[in-house]
Amino acid sequence: MKTPNKSPFSILANEFIENTLEQIVKDYFIGQVFYKKEKQSTRSHILVQLNKFADVAKLRSKRWLKEFRDQYEVYFYFIDYSRLEYQLSKGHPFIEYHCQRSSIIYQNEDSRLSILTDRIWKKYKKKYNRYEDAFHHDHEIRRIKIERLIAEDSYNSVFTSFEELIQYDLEYLEELYSGDRTSDIDLNQRINQLLIYIPELQSYFVKKNPREYFITELFAKVKKAINEDDLIYNTEMFESLRIIEDSLFTLVEARFYELKHLIKKQYEKIYTVGQDIFPIEEYQTDEILNKAIDRILTFIELEQIYFFHKTTYGEVTTYYLLLIGLNVNNEKIKAITHSLTSIFGKEYKFLLVGHDRYWIQKNLYQYQSFFVFIMQGKHLVYSSDKFHPEPHWEMPHQPQHSDLYFHYKSTLQSSLQFYKLIDGEQENYQGVDNIFALFLLSFCRTYIYVKTFYLPNYMTSEALWQLCIYADKYIYKYNYMFEQFSNNIFSFTDYNMSVHHSVGKVDTEKVNCMKIIVKKLMDELKETVVNGKLLDDFKTNLICDKTESAILSENKIDL
Repeated sequence: MKTPNKSPFSILANEFIENTLEQIVKDYFIGQVFYKKEKQSTRSHILVQLNKFADVAKLRSKRWLKEFRDQYEVYFYFIDYSRLEYQLSKGHPFIEYHCQRSSIIYQNEDSRLSILTDRIWKKYKKKYNRYEDAFHHDHEIRRIKIERLIAEDSYNSVFTSFEELIQYDLEYLEELYSGDRTSDIDLNQRINQLLIYIPELQSYFVKKNPREYFITELFAKVKKAINEDDLIYNTEMFESLRIIEDSLFTLVEARFYELKHLIKKQYEKIYTVGQDIFPIEEYQTDEILNKAIDRILTFIELEQIYFFHKTTYGEVTTYYLLLIGLNVNNEKIKAITHSLTSIFGKEYKFLLVGHDRYWIQKNLYQYQSFFVFIMQGKHLVYSSDKFHPEPHWEMPHQPQHSDLYFHYKSTLQSSLQFYKLIDGEQENYQGVDNIFALFLLSFCRTYIYVKTFYLPNYMTSEALWQLCIYADKYIYKYNYMFEQFSNNIFSFTDYNMSVHHSVGKVDTEKVNCMKIIVKKLMDELKETVVNGKLLDDFKTNLICDKTESAILSENKIDL
């Protein structure tokens, strides 16, 4: 009986991949197939050499490539004969490593003679050195150009040159991880394509959305400015761009080193880049925190949670958490807070600040001082992925209270309007509760902004007060006034931020308590803003001029 021929692909020990390769051999003119299995992992690599580049393009677009990567950790590469010959002549390290006689699992008898020859390290070393030196030579020219442009204050050109250098690094990474570089794709596409081979790459770039990155949006703005003969002055981003580029350069260097040693000594211990993973151990013994994190994650899918502050006053402990993820909106925060309250009662409270990473990146020019302290490794207590990127911090960052005049003026005028209603026509207190609520929220937001350079939106009054305490713990000395209020002051404030069709009724005790709160808090804000010289003299005088009236002298409210 005749024994059937054994498939050359049976070495793969995977029927699906074996059948796929058999079909490729039938449908296309295949010269050779090379197979490498990593010794230190479960990954395998199959390089297929075809005779026509058109066939290469067709096979690279097949959907099953991703399926094989995800399910079996088998990576396919396709290259045509002419390109293979050219890359070998240049000493391309990826091609040199994968395309060796010992790696051939299929050879087409009708194809051209193999271009492979038996090589030794000493003969190949010169080609390798020339290939690597070419990268370093062109890289250094680009780096020097950037430093010259920075010295000349050619801001737009600095951004475009950084884009070129980052693109250059990414193209080399693609060459060294896949054997070729893809033409006619933008920076977003190249980054996403490289994530197939280098997952840690995502830790270098903040995402705008699942397929696009903040950095490409920045470069697009620069190009638009150039076309409109305008200038981009965001020089604080230069250092972040330099950090990104340095990280990419390190990856290229490491890959060169890795391939060099793989070629020189097959399957010996390979060099890998050590990853600086932030420790997430400092707070793991806190059972309350761990239980709260578990509960939070049942409500929403998050990227990271930072535990950045904790206070204990009497029997109440408050945990301060920054939640980073998509769709962390106000309603989600309220639902999570309510759920945590139902579990932990009044003994433990949780201040939740929630944003998506792209929003943080876009608003660093205003809020970096707030987030840069929080988003540190020592505060990280949960991460869904070890490759989440840090924001591209502005360096140097000059914190500014750019809109403080308007926020302070708004708070002051709310206090004046409150007194006007209280001391106005007898028995007509319509709107007093609403104006008081408006003042308290306005005060909290302005105070937080002054102290932390962060302006919260859509938070409950209690959450805002907790942030005030985080901003400056000494503000807690006024907490006694809230406790003397006849109602729960936070519930009262939140309720009165909406319109209710009812006649305003304010008893004398509540009025006096409101007056004390408005007076004390307004004095505190004045001490911080005006006496602290956070506003220039012109703006301070402007506020005084516009608010001088009988209301001020009558009620003795200081500006």
